[in-house]
Amino acid sequence: MTGLDIVLLPEELKNKDISDCLVVVIDVLRASSTITTALHYGAEKIIPVYMPEQARARANEYPAESVLLCGERNGAKLAGFNLGNSPLEYNNYKIKGKIILLTTTNGVKAIEMAKSAKEIIVGSFLNNKAVSEHCLSYAGKVLLVCAGDRGNVSLEDTVCAGMIRSSCAYQLYKNDYHFDDSTVASIIYRDSGSDLIAMMKKSVWGNHLIEMGLKDDIAFCAQKNIYNIIPIIKGDSIIVKDKLVN
Repeated sequence: MTGLDIVLLPEELKNKDISDCLVVVIDVLRASSTITTALHYGAEKIIPVYMPEQARARANEYPAESVLLCGERNGAKLAGFNLGNSPLEYNNYKIKGKIILLTTTNGVKAIEMAKSAKEIIVGSFLNNKAVSEHCLSYAGKVLLVCAGDRGNVSLEDTVCAGMIRSSCAYQLYKNDYHFDDSTVASIIYRDSGSDLIAMMKKSVWGNHLIEMGLKDDIAFCAQKNIYNIIPIIKGDSIIVKDKLVN
């Protein structure tokens, strides 16, 4: 890794040359956490599609028994879809071997806006260590791109980016005193990282999920390093890094 920056909103990527960069897309609540969980439990691949009607159309391209139509808008499962965007829906046998067409409010949009990057992976608290190690091994510049919350900066994504930045700081700078804009996220992580659940309950989107009765999603997404996998974009799909694409 030759450098690391944090991008607080994917809109900041507009008109930026990221063709040599590794982009880590972070959408803690909940797309990144759901994608990582689904791949850990054996989903064949995840195809991110931003518009729900496009996802419905693409589902017709596959045998009905091989595909799951999944996603949400404003946190709620879409009508007629098999699953929503709760990672707790994806940690069982129902998703094993399935192609998942996923549409979400923030995370999929961020992936689309990063599509000109040399490499795109997906990060969360659930796989933070694996992502940090991959960033350190990358030969070029790394951008940690926070998906945000409907165009606004997201506290939980910023804290997660700060955690990755802190993990990489010693190797990158030989200490953690090198100050740049990304250091702010590290400071926020230090102030909030000891109790991720409490931090998420303070966030706008965390409060929204609690109001929807989805507080268990917050507890799940707040777990650190329970998966040792890296979701990576290959073509139009997200698969486990090093897995062969069918």
